[in-house]
Amino acid sequence: MAIGADDVARAIIDNWERILTALPSGWVVREHGALAGVTGIPVAMNNGVWADGLDLTVSVATTLLDRVAETGLPHCLQLRPGCEPALSEVATERGMRGEPDLSLMVLDERRTYDPPPPGLVIRELTPDGGEEHAIVAAAGFEAPAEDYRPLVTPAVLGLSGVRCYVGEVDGRPVTTGIGVTFGDALAMFNVATPPAHRRRGYGTAVTARALEDGFSGGARWAWLQTSDDGRPVYERMGFVTIESWSCWTI
Repeated sequence: MAIGADDVARAIIDNWERILTALPSGWVVREHGALAGVTGIPVAMNNGVWADGLDLTVSVATTLLDRVAETGLPHCLQLRPGCEPALSEVATERGMRGEPDLSLMVLDERRTYDPPPPGLVIRELTPDGGEEHAIVAAAGFEAPAEDYRPLVTPAVLGLSGVRCYVGEVDGRPVTTGIGVTFGDALAMFNVATPPAHRRRGYGTAVTARALEDGFSGGARWAWLQTSDDGRPVYERMGFVTIESWSCWTI
């Protein structure tokens, strides 16, 4: 199945819209090639404006960013390659910082992966089990657990196609991740392994479990966004970079 960058961009926006509308403090607006929204969480990457097309204008971007900025929350602007160059000037004029590009990666077919490392047991959490994910994700990303709790409420984890996992060794949590099947696409979020447990294949194993469940649940392809640090891990699993998005935060 041939997956294009436009397909993935739409999938990103569709997922954000679905999740944001499930949050008590969340809201979302879609307008002329972009989505603006907030989660209510004071983390820049969880609020902002995302361009899913190439026709976003300076005027629309400014209006949407103004609306997000009015909340007082940290926020981001993410742009696809090929967007109007003047949009980057909008970001810098607002005092936003340029961040490393985000690789948009795609897996266009079901794969078979090695079994989990010895001793690793992966559990799918119930909708009320978000606290377990938040604690492990916070340790993995070295951030406060409060940054993750609002995204894994029973309302979000109870959405159709949302699966949240924790991997354990001897009863101790060592990795976590979320898979979201929506339509024919599977999205991967918040794959995290605390520093003491890295380089043992745990993150790969929890990703493989989510992929297997997603494809079994009707997905035909998968996508994710990652930094340069994470890209080699996903390349080994068969993901390929389809384009890189520019990102600014404030």
